[in-house]
Amino acid sequence: MVSGEQLRPRVPRLFLDAPDLGDPAVLQEASVDETVTIRGASVHRLGRVLRLRRGDVIEVIHEPSGLLHRLELLRLTPDLVEARITEARTIVEDDTPPLSLCPAIVRAPRFDTLVEKATELGVAGIRPVRATRSLAQSQGRERSARWKRLATEASEQCRRERRPEIADPIDLIQLVEETPAEGVVRLFASARERSRRIGQVLRADAPPRGVELLIGPEGGFTESEAEAAVAHDWLPVSLGPRALRAETAAIVATALVQESLRPLG
Repeated sequence: MVSGEQLRPRVPRLFLDAPDLGDPAVLQEASVDETVTIRGASVHRLGRVLRLRRGDVIEVIHEPSGLLHRLELLRLTPDLVEARITEARTIVEDDTPPLSLCPAIVRAPRFDTLVEKATELGVAGIRPVRATRSLAQSQGRERSARWKRLATEASEQCRRERRPEIADPIDLIQLVEETPAEGVVRLFASARERSRRIGQVLRADAPPRGVELLIGPEGGFTESEAEAAVAHDWLPVSLGPRALRAETAAIVATALVQESLRPLG
């Protein structure tokens, strides 16, 4: 039987950035019952896309201050929205070790799907990688704004309270040669690896402080790239016997890591 609480529609949630708030410190300093003004692209979304009206309630997240506010809409015009703060609380932080996904760039819209689904699965960050066999070498910095927008929309949809950080593209060799933070486990999906599984690595000892997960392009890593990763303590892991498309491999591996990091009981 479905309860009334389950049937109640969810309050729309938005991440608000400085341009839409005017002064980025507004929400950080505002208190309950104060009025705030929203401008920019969020106005169109609230009024035309979500079709909200006076008296409707929304949740807005202001990441710089670490606060989530519940707002009651007071006035909507084509240029601005005025709302009253009815509640404020700190953002609930994820208590699992952060996962940084490092996928080789593939062509749109497949990489767009990867960004969206990885966000829904809870990655803390996405670092697009340029590998030798990447088929989308020209894509990267030009698409970063789109990837950030997709991550924001996916975060709102799945009720995240922090968005994943979307980094600028990085060359694979530069990435694997970086010095990891203490306690971070670094994994890369390899078709050559047959036995080592993600769950075996992450549940073998004490939980890691974080995980970096490298996924290759459609043609896989070159021999020199795989050797460089192993030389810098990246552990090759198997995703099973089937050949997966790059974006599918990223989604599957992300889900396996998140499940392995989830506390038992």
